[in-house]
Amino acid sequence: MKTAMETITVLGRRFHPVWLRDNCLCPLCREPGSFQKTVDIGALLRSGGPTPAEVRLVDDVLIVDWDENPAHRSVFPVSWLLAHAYDPPGEPQLVEPEIHWDASAWAVAPPDSYRIDDCDPDHGPWTDDLMRYGFALLEDVTEDSLDRFVGRIGPVLETEFGHVIKIRSEPDATDLALSGTELSAHTDFSAHMHTPPVLQFMLCVEQEATGGASIVVDGFRAAEKLRNDHPEHFARLAGTPVNFQQFYADRRYFHKRSRPLLEVDRDDRVTGVFFAHSHACNWVLPPAEVEPFYAAYHAFFDYLKDPAYQLRIRLTAGQCMVLRNGRMLHGRTAYDPTSGGRTLVTEFVAWEYFEARRRFHQYRDLYLGPQQPGTPG
Repeated sequence: MKTAMETITVLGRRFHPVWLRDNCLCPLCREPGSFQKTVDIGALLRSGGPTPAEVRLVDDVLIVDWDENPAHRSVFPVSWLLAHAYDPPGEPQLVEPEIHWDASAWAVAPPDSYRIDDCDPDHGPWTDDLMRYGFALLEDVTEDSLDRFVGRIGPVLETEFGHVIKIRSEPDATDLALSGTELSAHTDFSAHMHTPPVLQFMLCVEQEATGGASIVVDGFRAAEKLRNDHPEHFARLAGTPVNFQQFYADRRYFHKRSRPLLEVDRDDRVTGVFFAHSHACNWVLPPAEVEPFYAAYHAFFDYLKDPAYQLRIRLTAGQCMVLRNGRMLHGRTAYDPTSGGRTLVTEFVAWEYFEARRRFHQYRDLYLGPQQPGTPG
């Protein structure tokens, strides 16, 4: 640890005194139960502070005594500082690299599956698969056990169809999903303006019809392939909003949303894929841009339709696919409703609740102290 003129350096990470004082962990500066900040250092800033009077590193703890009246001391575990470092940024507690995949990844070893009764909604192997691959497969699932399981992750999302959606062929279907028609790979809620990114559970209740295999595509893998093969197409899809719409005559809703098909962060890393060909309505483009956009759109669509990028699973009763919507696209092959029943039950929970549960277990020791053996997770 060393002190520079304006920063305090701990194991190669620099911390400004203002940041340290603002993030003081003591009970006077944070509500002890929630760890929410109560300190307002505006007065210190206006008077030229905060100013460290003494800085010590003792037994992996940074102690800062501030030049204040009354005297104030901040105590920071080094582990907490490294987890919250910003210059340069620290590594997360648990590094979870995404594994982008195509069909060849599953040619040798099919995806693992997990009995729902053996799964913890907060963490465990099924959540590891979900973080890495964007999907997981659960077994021995019933409608009741699924509802309980999803509800333990977070509030179940209420939709136009209720919080539980049954997908099966219906006479005079008002949605392609409610027919036996083939569904190309797509993301859900592309036309909904304010629906959050969701975690999607698709439980097979009945699978007796001819056809109807489920299709899963890693949208991030397809997007990176497009970027590699056709960088100009990738840039166009990332920068051009597409209008999506969903018209429900029976429910009297007409959803509309404008968004790019590919979402990237400031580092140009793909963070979202939103594609639903049956809901893509139009796009506002100058005439000279129409043909280049169609070329980009269908170049990406071709990857999604290519079996080389698809995982195909004929679900059996009791199997449940869990998908990160916004990365994973899903669809199905056509099926004949007259050949037997096919029923899937779908539920959603906001993706942020899943992430927040998992993050809690990553960082809990920084706030609650080390977990003792035998303590519930």
